[in-house]
Amino acid sequence: MSRFCSLVVVLLLQLVISTSASLSVSGPHIADVNILLPPRMTHPVEYRLQGSDGCFRWSWDHHDILSVFPEYNVSSHCTTSARLRSIAPFTGRKETAVYATDVNTGMVIRCKVYIDNFSRIQIFHNSIKLDLDGLATLRVRAFDNEDNVFSSLVGVQFMWQLKPEANGLPHHLVHVPLKDSPLSDCGGLCGDLDIQIRLEDSGVFSDLYVIKGTGIGRENVSVQLHEPHFEQMQDKIVLTVAEAMSLDPPSPVFVLIGATVRYCLKVMRGNIPQGITLPSPFHRWSVLNSSVAQVDTMMGVAQSLSLGITSVIVEDTRVAGHHQISSLHVVLPDTLRLYLCSLSQSGEPVDEINPISSVSRWFVVCGRNYHIFMKVFSRGSDGQEIYLTESDDVKLHEDQSGSWNTLPVSDDIAVNQGLSNSRILKATSYGLGKLTATLTYSTGDDETKEVVQEIMVCDQVKFSIDSTKVVTQSILLPWAPSVYQELDLKATGGCAKASSDYKWFSSDMTTVSVSAHGVVQAKKPGKATIKVVSIFDPMNYDEVVIEVSIPSSIVMLPNFPVETVVGSHLQAAVTMKASNGAYFHRCDAFSSSIKWKAGSESFAIVNVTGEPFVFDMLAGPPCSWTYVYASSSGRTLLQATLSKDYQLFDHSYSGPIILKASSRIAAYRPLTLHQASDGNQFGGYWFDLAQAETNKELEILDELYLVPDTSLDVMLRGGPERWGHGVDFFEPVETLDDEDTLRKDGVINVDQISSSYVNSYRVSCQKLGTFRLVFKRGNLVGDDHPLPAVAEVGLLLRCTLPSTIVLIADEPVNTPNVIRSAIQADRSPERMRATPITVANGRTIRLSSVGISNSGKAFGNSSSLDLRWELSNCDGLATWDDAYDIPTSKSGWERFLILQNASGLCIVRATVIGFSGSVGGGRSKIPFESLASDLTDALRLQLVSTLRVDPEFSLLFFSTDARLNLTITGGSCFLDAVVNNSQVVEVIQKPSGLHCSQLVLAPKELGSALVTVKDIGLSPPVAAASVVQVADVDWIKITSPEELSLMEGSLQSIDLLAGIDDGSTFDPSQYIYMGIRAHIDDPIVELVNNDDFPSPLDGYVKAPSFIIRARHIGVTTLYISAKQHSGRQILSQPIKVEVYAAPILHPSDIFLAPGASYVLTVRGGPTIGAHVEYASMDDGTATIHKSSGRLSAVSPGNTTVVATLYGNGNTMICQANSRVKVGIPSSALLNGNLFSFYELCRDYKWTIDDEKVLSFQGAEHMYDDKYGAHIALLKETTSTSYLDENDLGFVERLYGRSAGRTEVAVSFSCDFISSGSFSQSRSYTASASVWVVSDLPLALGVTWILPPHYTSSSLLPSSSSSYSQFNTRSRKGPISYSLLRQYGGMNEEAQKAVISIDGDKIRTTESNTLACIQANDRTTGRVEVASCIRVAEVSQIRIAKDFHRIDLTVGAELDLAISFYDILGLPFHEAYDVIPFNAETNYRDIVSLNVTRNGNGNIHLKAMQHGRALVQVSFGSNPQKSDYVMISIGAHLYPRNPVLRLGNQLNFSVEGLNDQMFGRWLSANETVISVDTMSGKAEAIGYGTTQVIFEGSSLKLQTAVTVLKGNIVVIDAPREMLTNVPFPAKGYCFPVKFSDAPDHKSEAPRDGVQVLYDCWVDPPFVGYAKPWKDLDTGVSYCLFFPYTPEHLALAIPKSKDMRQDISVSINVSLRGAKNISGSASALFVGGFSILEADKNSMQLNLTPESNRSIITIVGNTDVEVHWHNQDQLIINLTHREDFGIGGRAQYEVKVLGVQKFTDKLILTLPANGQREEIDVNYEPRVGAASEMATNSILWVGIVACFILLILTVVIFICYLDRPVRPSTTPAPTPTVVGPVTPDRGGSGSPVVVNGHSPRTPQPYIEYVRRTIDETPYYRRDGRRRVVNPQNTY
Repeated sequence: MSRFCSLVVVLLLQLVISTSASLSVSGPHIADVNILLPPRMTHPVEYRLQGSDGCFRWSWDHHDILSVFPEYNVSSHCTTSARLRSIAPFTGRKETAVYATDVNTGMVIRCKVYIDNFSRIQIFHNSIKLDLDGLATLRVRAFDNEDNVFSSLVGVQFMWQLKPEANGLPHHLVHVPLKDSPLSDCGGLCGDLDIQIRLEDSGVFSDLYVIKGTGIGRENVSVQLHEPHFEQMQDKIVLTVAEAMSLDPPSPVFVLIGATVRYCLKVMRGNIPQGITLPSPFHRWSVLNSSVAQVDTMMGVAQSLSLGITSVIVEDTRVAGHHQISSLHVVLPDTLRLYLCSLSQSGEPVDEINPISSVSRWFVVCGRNYHIFMKVFSRGSDGQEIYLTESDDVKLHEDQSGSWNTLPVSDDIAVNQGLSNSRILKATSYGLGKLTATLTYSTGDDETKEVVQEIMVCDQVKFSIDSTKVVTQSILLPWAPSVYQELDLKATGGCAKASSDYKWFSSDMTTVSVSAHGVVQAKKPGKATIKVVSIFDPMNYDEVVIEVSIPSSIVMLPNFPVETVVGSHLQAAVTMKASNGAYFHRCDAFSSSIKWKAGSESFAIVNVTGEPFVFDMLAGPPCSWTYVYASSSGRTLLQATLSKDYQLFDHSYSGPIILKASSRIAAYRPLTLHQASDGNQFGGYWFDLAQAETNKELEILDELYLVPDTSLDVMLRGGPERWGHGVDFFEPVETLDDEDTLRKDGVINVDQISSSYVNSYRVSCQKLGTFRLVFKRGNLVGDDHPLPAVAEVGLLLRCTLPSTIVLIADEPVNTPNVIRSAIQADRSPERMRATPITVANGRTIRLSSVGISNSGKAFGNSSSLDLRWELSNCDGLATWDDAYDIPTSKSGWERFLILQNASGLCIVRATVIGFSGSVGGGRSKIPFESLASDLTDALRLQLVSTLRVDPEFSLLFFSTDARLNLTITGGSCFLDAVVNNSQVVEVIQKPSGLHCSQLVLAPKELGSALVTVKDIGLSPPVAAASVVQVADVDWIKITSPEELSLMEGSLQSIDLLAGIDDGSTFDPSQYIYMGIRAHIDDPIVELVNNDDFPSPLDGYVKAPSFIIRARHIGVTTLYISAKQHSGRQILSQPIKVEVYAAPILHPSDIFLAPGASYVLTVRGGPTIGAHVEYASMDDGTATIHKSSGRLSAVSPGNTTVVATLYGNGNTMICQANSRVKVGIPSSALLNGNLFSFYELCRDYKWTIDDEKVLSFQGAEHMYDDKYGAHIALLKETTSTSYLDENDLGFVERLYGRSAGRTEVAVSFSCDFISSGSFSQSRSYTASASVWVVSDLPLALGVTWILPPHYTSSSLLPSSSSSYSQFNTRSRKGPISYSLLRQYGGMNEEAQKAVISIDGDKIRTTESNTLACIQANDRTTGRVEVASCIRVAEVSQIRIAKDFHRIDLTVGAELDLAISFYDILGLPFHEAYDVIPFNAETNYRDIVSLNVTRNGNGNIHLKAMQHGRALVQVSFGSNPQKSDYVMISIGAHLYPRNPVLRLGNQLNFSVEGLNDQMFGRWLSANETVISVDTMSGKAEAIGYGTTQVIFEGSSLKLQTAVTVLKGNIVVIDAPREMLTNVPFPAKGYCFPVKFSDAPDHKSEAPRDGVQVLYDCWVDPPFVGYAKPWKDLDTGVSYCLFFPYTPEHLALAIPKSKDMRQDISVSINVSLRGAKNISGSASALFVGGFSILEADKNSMQLNLTPESNRSIITIVGNTDVEVHWHNQDQLIINLTHREDFGIGGRAQYEVKVLGVQKFTDKLILTLPANGQREEIDVNYEPRVGAASEMATNSILWVGIVACFILLILTVVIFICYLDRPVRPSTTPAPTPTVVGPVTPDRGGSGSPVVVNGHSPRTPQPYIEYVRRTIDETPYYRRDGRRRVVNPQNTY
């Protein structure tokens, strides 16, 4: 059945579809098929019947009733419409028909026409409300009796009337004629409207009536049918005229919850919309559903409240019912989107480009503007855009990438375009950034929608070819068959990272193809457009047109020269042109098709790898290029040929086309310059051109020296030859001066001369100077010579005067080697050559002179200068040869000398005397002195040698080992030596052979002898003699200064002199025989050899000088001794030698802030007769006093300070430097260096985060030992810093109150003001985290802290032997000491290795160890613990007593003790010389420092002058660990800060002044202190605190005075025992009282005087205390708050010696008067806490599956545990850390049986009575009890017997182990240091449930009891807890 129904449905659907298709078939038809017309009226009534889709022929039935008038088209004879006209009067209802026959198809369409009379008329209108200034068209409709509407009333006459609603009111409407209405704008095709206009023009109206609203109000409009018999037929309506209102935003409006919509009301006035200013008196606002939104009735501001829909209504109160409605939808947002739209140049959005919605990334183009706007859409499938208001939290964030700028949209554009919540994005540079849009809305909770949009700014896509952007609009490429020119187009921009990021397009791929990578290829002639588009942005593209053409010619590129040097390459290239003469853009594809050819063997076409061609693209691109190698000089023709057959492509070509290009090329030899003339006779060097060419030794001339008015010939070789006609040949010579300026003033003449050598020139100097001559030769640009080819060579010409001259003797020519040897010869200051020139006599020799430059090079010509030749001592030896001399040669540079046959020394000198007479146009003999100093040279000619013995007199030391060498000069080396007295000396080596120049003598006895040497080789022989005296040394002395200062490590030569009584001195060669020895008193210097090694000769000196080296710093005395022949020693005078350290300017590197100062000092350097002067390299950065060394920072920068040490005579000895950096500190650090800024800063504010952990502790103030008072500085000596007497806030002392960690911070401000113009202020903060740990729990005893690897002083008195606890055999002396063994600790040997006792000293090795020492008094037998020793590292250094400030007077001296502390701040008992430390001060001129190394070390201070100085002590290895103290030196009031009792008197005085000071005394509060203004006598008249002031002419001094009725502060301890479980919520009260006498106490100061005091706890880890005053009673207290056991377990120091009961001291002191203090002690017993148990239920539930549990107790673990079911439950102590009141213990609770039971664990602490109970429940499994009961009877007897046996054994053991206290008789004993609890053994101790510890040694128990009994303020009444000594160990 279902299948049948489906089939029926399908068939019906097909039927409906086919029917619809048949009805919708197009064809001829007419618009109306039924028409109703009235009968004939005054004017005929017409109706236009319209047809379509056909060409009709019209016909009708009743021609008497109806007329039909067809309407024809202009273009054809077809008619598609006809006008129907009723022509018959009314005689009843009639019916007829009109037929339209289609002439094409024959189809006939029938239209029925009815004729009837009017029954009624009615005005039809679109709205009864008319806009003000608006038009409305009223139309009359007529009806018949059946209410059928007449089809047309055109032609019927009507009368229209306008009438106000009430009489007397103005009209609100006016009639607008049809011809003046917009209906008339029909373009001439008005149809029926023309008839209606004619009716109006005739005075009646038609069925159409146009009206216009002119005023707001209501008006009656009536119409009456103006036809005969129908005058009573009329109709009337009432129209309302109102202003047209519109709302913005337009309806519907979708908003968010909480949005505020400000509606804008607009009205139309004069067809112009105008906004209404709100509030308006005529408009009221309302909302339909106030639960969804509310609206301000006057302002139109709507506020959305909840989700829903409502309407906002605005009503015009002037017109009833006139309102405007806007639908308001309050929705939730679903999506937030960003949109991007490109803007035009005018800033308007581009309409044809749709906005881009949010995608993964937007790509924009640099330089363009974009519009970015946000849209929010509601939820649902048809999500609507939500209107965003100002109240909506919509934000647009950018990441400040710098690649774009966002600008607000101008208001007019935003309003016109509706661009709210938008920005203008201006892309500026390439880069990636992000825009983030967020929308925060409320749905009860704030929710946020966010969209993040990446924006990539890309550059504009541009074409580029060869890294050059294409700016042309077209590119021309060549084409030839089988040659397809390619061009690699590159694109830039578009954010492309690879070529694949572009898309390439060609408009015609058959003409020009393009690849995916931009490679275009010319396929055929034609044009195509290439387009490249970025794949990221389709609007980012570039285009270029490429035209392909056939080349028509080939030409040589003119870019390359056609001439080159032989051995180099020529470059050549050709390009091609199109038919229009244009160059192709690229044509390298034709490279292989173009063939090159050279027409000479001198040139070869080669392919070389070298530098790439550089082409001028303006001359066309290279199509082919080549290299031509020139192997020899010559010329040829270079030709390039291209041959291609175009016939296959274009049949107009008959054959191949050959294109050719050619060029002439040439090669030439390099251009060189050579000398062509000789200067041998003219004061120059010799040169022979012919010989040089023959020997191929022709050298290139590059430098030439000439004297003015001299010349030299040169010649050119090589260079280009003349090219030919049309090309100019270029052969200039340019003269350039030393500044490369071309000279044309004739200072240098270069004339081309004719000679056998071509291209010869004569170079002449005219004036002095250095010039560069440039010889050029080549061809310029001309026909077929595109580039100039000019070769050049340079010559450096120095026209100058010789700096010296040299003489050359007996040489044929002045060769360079001869000249060089003459230059290098040694000469005397008188220019006399040192070594004579030996010449053979009896001949003529040549003498010449050569001018030499200052560089040592010879002149080429010096002939313009005249010489004066002179002979000295040459009489009979030599004469001038006038025969060889030319007439002018007597003043020339070459002369000849005739040598006579005589031996002797002849001196020849040549001197320049001036210029020759021909210089300067007739100037005769210009004196040379006017130009330069004398130029001269002289030499000695040795004609015949003269024999000589040197020295002529000698002292020979009388020693058998002594030898004397005599030097023999001259002679023929055929010598004989004779001594006139052979008893005095003897010749042991005669001059013979090669040793003829030396004669060696030896002494025989004292006396004198004459040694004669004869030259037997000469005829006649000549002789020479020397006197030799053999003598003993009479004296020896040191010629060095009597006082020497040497730097450590330096060397110094000491000169000696030895002689005889007549003043003669020994030759240096004799010193080696005198046994000279140097004596040095102290080994601070040592003798060294020439290699700087210590001399191994034991002080013996073998030369007239020796070298000493300074080894150590100090002063010593040095003298020398010599041994006479008899053995007697003679001594020299002593000299003082000081060895000083290398001077160091301290500090060597210093940082100061502007305005700060520091006194630099020189460490090291000489002290004997030396003084130092200081200087700064940059006074703008820092200045320094020349003598004092006070450095003052001026402005930021770096400089160097130099200290120069001068000796006697102001000779500089040495220097030292220091780097100075001046700057503004960028930050502050705690524990930093204060010197650089502390004087410039103020307002120090210290804070502590947790004052329970830390507190500030005021440092003590140290006074002058003599006066005990503060010091005040004189006004004229004070600095400009902010530091005054009370502002020492840069140093604070911290006091640890309780264990924990907290932050300590300080803030302060600094004014950096220098003496210059620099000024700047800054504020700083610094902080540090400080841990506070509790003191080591060493109970009531004393612990000595010693450093590791240390041997103490005699700390153990009255001891002569020490031993361990286990060695008691050696007992000598009254007291012996031994180490206590730690129970469960290390063994004896290990402990002794760490800490040992050596007599009365203690030795330590490793750190972090602890041991106790037991003392045994043998006289009484008493044994006690003397002390405990803890070994720790030294971590802190402090000035003793933590002084902040010390006041001294001038000249006072003070020793400051230095203390060392461990890392916890605990002082060392001893630490002598453990770690080095330094002491520094910034003003050593105010206070001097001297560090003494005795014991712990002291600083010795001496006050030098008035002022302040900061002193720093620090570790030498770590300067950051330091302490500071301020030293103030000046005037002061005495006494300082006194505390007086009421009625006391005191005389104040001023101390520390050099001169008497007059002034007056004042009291700041006369009710407290009365002061006599003249004498300074004060009286305490009332109690309180005030100031006593002394005012002088140049200073003001003051001191604080406190007046109290009581000068004792007393604090009492509470009576109850102190504990921490539980303790009072308000703490334990310790009353504080003040008294004026020991027996008188007052609860509080009277008369309202407030006394401030501080409270603190000792030890601080137990708790904290604070002051408090009961306002009701006026009693002051210190409230003590102990810490909980849990806190103590974490914070207390983990020490085995900590006790469960300790003594707690509460200390109190007056603020500002720490010396007025008191303390009270009380016993503190720590409690315990159970960690696992529930604090409320305290219940423990156990089951068979979990039959055991762990209980952890923290705090005091000396608890007792009790329970009832001993057989069902067992409790064992499994772990214990016994740290006294901060211990930890774990107990295991375990079920033994299987029966159900309940029990109660009772934990008690007998020490303080604390009791805690824990309920224990055990639930066994079902059936477990019955199984147990089966065997219970059997085991009862066995268990009972076993228990009885165990109890018996236990009782017996306990009885035996009961302690017995021995009775001891007290006896006086030496003072022994208090005890420390030994180690309890930790986990090594046995488990004891009842809390008893292992047995304590009896001596220790006695010591503890005695210590407690003798402790002051310890309560001994009945409330004191009874201490079991067994539990104290």
